[in-house]
Amino acid sequence: MSHIPSSAMPHAGPTENGSETQDSASPSLAERAGKMAEKARENPKTAIAAGAAVVAGAIAAAAIPIVRARKKASDKAASGKAKKKSAS
Repeated sequence: MSHIPSSAMPHAGPTENGSETQDSASPSLAERAGKMAEKARENPKTAIAAGAAVVAGAIAAAAIPIVRARKKASDKAASGKAKKKSAS
């Protein structure tokens, strides 16, 4: 195994205001939304494509349980018909 000397590793130090919390460094939800809206204005086609992909994913996620339930129901009905034919 390799050994990295501790002098080569970056170490956390005090921030400019003296506190070491990340809450003040991370952008708020409103700031992130503003940045996202700015990017959407700069690239409207990309924003539309991304929105369409999100909607398609949501629809697919909602449809999967419905399709599985219908498939199980049709499998049960088909197995019931097979039993009746073999019994005759």
